[in-house]
Amino acid sequence: MILLALFLTGVAAGILGAVLGLGGGMFLVPALTLFFHLPVRTAVACSIVGVLATSAGAIAFAPRGRGADVELALRLEIATTAGALAGSLAAGLLSSGALSVLFAVVAFFNAGYTAYKARRRPVHAPPEALFTRDYRPRRWGIGLSASALAGMLSGLLGIGGGIIKVPVMYSVMEVPLGVATATSNFMVGITAAVSALVYYLRGDIYPMITIPIALGVFAGATAGVWLLTRLRVGWVRAALIGLLIVMGVQMLLRGFSVL
Repeated sequence: MILLALFLTGVAAGILGAVLGLGGGMFLVPALTLFFHLPVRTAVACSIVGVLATSAGAIAFAPRGRGADVELALRLEIATTAGALAGSLAAGLLSSGALSVLFAVVAFFNAGYTAYKARRRPVHAPPEALFTRDYRPRRWGIGLSASALAGMLSGLLGIGGGIIKVPVMYSVMEVPLGVATATSNFMVGITAAVSALVYYLRGDIYPMITIPIALGVFAGATAGVWLLTRLRVGWVRAALIGLLIVMGVQMLLRGFSVL
């Protein structure tokens, strides 16, 4: 029964991770700590493997013209991978409470900034498209700096870094939201692979927990890729902001309870 519950949790995380470009870790870490009562560090290790499964499913089943901007991803990934390695090495030095509070702070900031940018859009502007190739990424300095921070948070929290990369690519670098989520899903797999090796060598990955989660996440990610092509920008943006706030509140309460 527990294995089935872990699998279904992975399915839900895979769908949300693929649609929003957050890699699934944003949802797995709170779910595993709040509902399965796993220590944060164990949940993070399992989540990183789930992030790999999300990335694999999203890449394998992305329709033509609805996939990642590979050139953008590879440029940002240089900074992200360096941050992920640093974050993984530092994870053992921080308490569970501190990790939970850090998770919440980042979630609140990104929710607020994404909502702010959406409100600044002109009223009579043409409707946004989730996917288009008629764009040019801007503000590379901010994008690279944010990617390094995203990688560090991936290593510390097991969130895949998408919690930062999607809002930054969309709101700051002016990449279409659908392209940003697909590109983030491509990137988080590379980032998570670096972090997963560190957690594995440290003995934090437990197969009986990780395997059903990874299988569920992969199944959910393939469904999420199909669903993403049928959604409106406003729906995806609202879901992103709402989930960031909900997860931030849950992790903030948990963090203060153990500090």
